[in-house]
Amino acid sequence: MDKAQLISEVKELLGNAETEKALNRLTDFLRSSPKYKELHHLALQARARFRKAQQDEIQGLASSEQTKLSYNQATRQVLQVVQWLEEGNLNPDASFAEEAKPGRWPWAMGAIALILILAGGWYLWNKASQQPEPGEVALSDCLIDEPFPANSDFNILLRPFQNLTKEEQKPHLIIASKLDEFVTKLNNVKCDFGTLDVKNPNDFFSNADAETTAQKCNANLIIWGIVDVDKSDSIVVQTKYKFIKQDTFEVYKLELKDGSEIIKVPTLSIIPTASTITQSIIESIQLLFGLIAYEAGDRDNAIEMLKAYEPPPNDTTTSLAWGMVLGDAYLDKGQEDEAWETYNQLLKTHDYPLARNNRGVLNYKKGNYEEAAEDLSVFLEIKPDNVEALEIRGSAYLKADQLKKARTDLQKVREIRTAPNPELNRKLEEVDKKIREEEQTKASAEAQLEANPNNLAAWDQKALSSIKLGDYKEAVKAGEAILQRDTDNVDAFIKIIKAYRNAGDTAKVEETIRRAEAAGISRRQLGEALPFNLIQRPATRFPIKQEKN
Repeated sequence: MDKAQLISEVKELLGNAETEKALNRLTDFLRSSPKYKELHHLALQARARFRKAQQDEIQGLASSEQTKLSYNQATRQVLQVVQWLEEGNLNPDASFAEEAKPGRWPWAMGAIALILILAGGWYLWNKASQQPEPGEVALSDCLIDEPFPANSDFNILLRPFQNLTKEEQKPHLIIASKLDEFVTKLNNVKCDFGTLDVKNPNDFFSNADAETTAQKCNANLIIWGIVDVDKSDSIVVQTKYKFIKQDTFEVYKLELKDGSEIIKVPTLSIIPTASTITQSIIESIQLLFGLIAYEAGDRDNAIEMLKAYEPPPNDTTTSLAWGMVLGDAYLDKGQEDEAWETYNQLLKTHDYPLARNNRGVLNYKKGNYEEAAEDLSVFLEIKPDNVEALEIRGSAYLKADQLKKARTDLQKVREIRTAPNPELNRKLEEVDKKIREEEQTKASAEAQLEANPNNLAAWDQKALSSIKLGDYKEAVKAGEAILQRDTDNVDAFIKIIKAYRNAGDTAKVEETIRRAEAAGISRRQLGEALPFNLIQRPATRFPIKQEKN
């Protein structure tokens, strides 16, 4: 989508009172290029205000008048950003401060002026007027070896590390050397770095100090750290970093459009943009440089650095930042298989719902419908009314012939979405038809069993129909009936495992696998015949007795 189309679409959405969609479209477009970084930050501020108003409204924390005012302010902010974008003003000298209350501002200004005069305020006023404009570097307050150039898109500030060892250690020099090489590799991004000139690097330097210092120097990122020794007298380096202007990374939530096209919706994550890396300095550099390239808009270099990085399994923050950012970078490059593999690796150690949602959407597109439904179920445990995830899971259940579950999800989607949806209605008609057919098939199998209880084909059909209809207890009973008559029947074991798996009973799944192994059936044989990984735990976590038939 080009700029003109984006502007037209955002204006149309705003005109239809679809502010949140307008904000999502706008922020998604603005994050596509580093040249829009200032407008992107302003759009994020507007979206944060809109979401805060929504939250206050839902929780009853604000009156209807206050809520309406907040919504109107957010809308005006979006229109202002769109106007700047249309005019080509990519570095506006403006901020979205709270509007002063009418009638009080002139009196407040008069009072402040009087105080300034009485206190010798002319000097202070004159001095304040000489302060730099927003976005400029306050050279007198920024003790840096060399000021950042005015045309730099991304500024990195490096502080000498605190050294708590007996011998002098300077890991920041290694970072500086590597940074010098790295910034020249960034594609279409003017990036610069500088080192703070501090008298005593070993003075205490807090996270708050880091943010204040970075803001004084107009830095987008600050890196600092500590060198210490552990109990065995081995040197330990703690590399700290903090991206300025936002507290969390903005990553994608994947959704499906028209049942097949993947769309990326920007969303704020729980992953902080500040953390401590306790790995070696070389590994820390790989992660940091990957994050720098990503935030600067250079996806190629972000992928190059992050795919070579090995996240520590016991460090949730670092692993999530690595996995979600690398997955996003792959998606931006259209490399869906690589993104899928990244989510696989991340989810081996951290069951992060947003990663589950994204892998679920990718699984659906790959045709892994059972796995897609399980992934989306984890996300829906946290966001049970997320209509997009519900619709994809319902469609996945339908593709996987889990008919009762499919109907439950799709019906809920129709209740949430009040507007007519022909495609949704078609799916509901399809699932209802399949349910009726499967009920007839199951009834036929039961009639055959009344005539001949040893009819293994009828037991098999009853087990299969019961799974499709969500009657997991009946499916298990039918499978066990087959095993009573044929102790090493592979299909019977598979149907019992699927029934327990769909009901979320992991203990029974493992017990059945062990029984199959005792009967001479290997896990490999079972795994080849099942649509999901036997080792990966199911998404739902409730025993079979809680499953409603």
